[in-house]
Amino acid sequence: MLNTLPDLHRSFAEQLKLKLQSDSRIHSLLAGGSFIHGGFDQYSDLDFVVVIDPLYYDEIMAQRMAFAGTLGHLLHAFTGEHVGEPRLLICLFGPQLLHVDLKFITLDMLTQRVEEPAVLFTR
Repeated sequence: MLNTLPDLHRSFAEQLKLKLQSDSRIHSLLAGGSFIHGGFDQYSDLDFVVVIDPLYYDEIMAQRMAFAGTLGHLLHAFTGEHVGEPRLLICLFGPQLLHVDLKFITLDMLTQRVEEPAVLFTR
């Protein structure tokens, strides 16, 4: 699944997957957007849904900016209130520019979704 992505995107996705798999607070990592709809190219962003154990949701939400900073050279990040999605963290990594959206939810919140995501890992 990840092997069809451009190198920069694949490397980031693989790193994110490994990092989240080692964190027992994380239930699943899902991918959406052009990853599942097709048309993915070197200019596409990465859309991820991070499914969190409800016991740790508030903790992780409070730390999500710091978490994003551990994923690479974070140039800027901001939350998605302006698009009506406060659970969303919109990130720009560099020096080779990569736009990554991280949406943090619990398993219960997954019932309300706009697309059927791809499962990158789940417990």
